[in-house]
Amino acid sequence: MQVRGRNLFFSTDIDGAIREADIIFVSVNTPTKMHGIGAGRAADLKNWELAARRIAQAANGPKVVVEKSNVPVRTAAAMSKVLSSNDRGIWFEVLSNPEF
Repeated sequence: MQVRGRNLFFSTDIDGAIREADIIFVSVNTPTKMHGIGAGRAADLKNWELAARRIAQAANGPKVVVEKSNVPVRTAAAMSKVLSSNDRGIWFEVLSNPEF
């Protein structure tokens, strides 16, 4: 089979991959909360928040971030707040592309 080019890459160098990427897909586990308000019913958003903080820390320029997990409505807006709180003025565009 002939391909026109390779444009999908996987790496364990997370910070390096963030710096090199133009578009970042965030697909993280969103289990049900086990403690606190909403336990047993609400999604635990700890993993996507950690991913957003890591992206904001490692990014070296503008990025498009696509949240690809089954998350509650307005999660993309919350992720945008986390990303835009970086102290370097880096611009992020957040898109939501749910799995369902």
